[in-house]
Amino acid sequence: MTDVLAAARTLADTGGIGALATVITGDRAAAPFLIDASGHILAGDPGGWLTPEVVEEAARRIDREVSGVVPVAGGEIFVDVITPPPTLRLFGAGPIAEALCRLASRAGFRVVVGDPRAAHALPERYPDAAIVSCGWPDDLVAALPFDRRTYVVSLLHVDRYEDPLLPLAFRAGVRYIGALGSRKTHATRLERLRAAGHSQSDLDRIHGPVGLSIGAVTPEEIGVAILAEMVQVRRGESRVES
Repeated sequence: MTDVLAAARTLADTGGIGALATVITGDRAAAPFLIDASGHILAGDPGGWLTPEVVEEAARRIDREVSGVVPVAGGEIFVDVITPPPTLRLFGAGPIAEALCRLASRAGFRVVVGDPRAAHALPERYPDAAIVSCGWPDDLVAALPFDRRTYVVSLLHVDRYEDPLLPLAFRAGVRYIGALGSRKTHATRLERLRAAGHSQSDLDRIHGPVGLSIGAVTPEEIGVAILAEMVQVRRGESRVES
């Protein structure tokens, strides 16, 4: 058991993804075991408890980052999900980005800020950010590629900045795409992307205007609205599942 827990700590410390499974009720004994998102055993001996149903449910929970109890034939298994912090990529520096960076970092996101204006991409304005870079989307994403656990928020609604950025997010299959702007701005944005040949399914992935509709006005309030929407996407309706 000590070896399994040590392997789980190593997985977490190195940014790995997996789940520690512990039989909490059952008709036969088993020590905890560690699996990856595909159900491969990383440590421990499942002793017959690693069924296809457990693999499927563990993969679903890993994707949603939600630990919980999995009922199985003959007992129950607690699946403790291990995932690195999701990355929030903020494109466009300014008061909203500063507020959202503070909030999101405290909510468990690794925040990366980018802006093409050197006078705005200042690390001292974003003490909670992991990285603050000056550059255009193509260069910023090439230096630090998107993945399926990335959250992308475009706060600089300028055509020549957004038009190359959003397709990069589409192609990478990122977890969340949000874009700042009024309903009119968003409608114009969609028209441009549609004219450029992007599918309706891609366009439907953009949360625009970004953030939950709570009547936010100040940068801090807008930051709260955006973070709340990201958490909604990340967790679903509830953090705790039986």
